[in-house]
Formats: sequence, structure tokens, C-alpha cells
Amino acid sequence: MKKNKFMIFLKKYFYLFFCVGLFSLSICTIVMGRNYKLKNNNKNIEEFKEIADNLQKKKVDLISTKQKFFNNNKNIYSILVGINLSKQFFSQKKYTQAINILKKTLFITQEENLILYIKLNLVKIYVKKKDFSSALDIIRTVNNSEWNDFFQQYKKFILLKKRSQ
Repeated sequence: MKKNKFMIFLKKYFYLFFCVGLFSLSICTIVMGRNYKLKNNNKNIEEFKEIADNLQKKKVDLISTKQKFFNNNKNIYSILVGINLSKQFFSQKKYTQAINILKKTLFITQEENLILYIKLNLVKIYVKKKDFSSALDIIRTVNNSEWNDFFQQYKKFILLKKRSQ
């Protein structure tokens, strides 16, 4: 009888220590995961600040640094850098590179207004490149009522340009 009570007593404490150990391991895992995310996020923020500082200093190798950052990261900072890169390529009249960068940012971003902004920039580049069919294809994909007016203005402009050719 005493042996049975002792075994029950041992089982209770074993389960208690097992549950406490499992709970502490799960807490440690969560804390370590958050620290890893914070460390990784701080690294991205530091790289983004470095790019912004380089922009102010107007270093020559800024575009290659931005491209490297854009290709290595898939977060909001890389989206902003990608939009800026496409703007630079557009001003240098390198339209195909600007289009490629914007298409890559479309795969990264998840925010609807940002997606529509990028699509609007793509339409502008296609119009400048005189690739009206691609611009119209993008305009047809827009279903947002708030952005539809912007795209419809470009659609009218594109149709007028097509007729004049």
C-alpha cells in the first residue's frame, strides 16, 4: 500500500516537473525567436539607414548597393528601395530595368494600395515605352473603385495615343 502511494506521489511530481520543463522550454523558444527576429530586423534597418545616408552623401556606387539590398531582402524596406530604384532607372531612360524592378516588388508586397501604386507606375513606364497593350492589360486587372479613376484616365490617354499612331 505504501509502495502504491509512493509511486503515485512520484508520478505526480514527474508530471509536474515534465509540464514545468515543457512550459519553460516553450517560453525560451518564443523569447529566442523574438530576439532573432529583432536582431534580423535591426540588421535590415541598419542597412536601410546606410542606404539613406549614402543617398545624402551621393556616393557613386549607390545603385549597385540598392540593387544588392533589394535582391537580398524581402520586406517593406526592400519595396521602398525597389520603388526608388525604378524611379532612378526611369529617369535614366532604362525602362526595361525599371519594369523588372517593379514586377519584383509586386511579388513582395502584400498591401493593396502599394500594389496599385506600383501598377500605376508600371502603366506610366509602359506608356513612355509605347507598349500600350501591356499598359492596358495592367489597367484591366484593377478592380479597386478608389484607384479606378486614375487608371481610367491613363486608359483614355492610351486609347487616344493608339488612335493617333
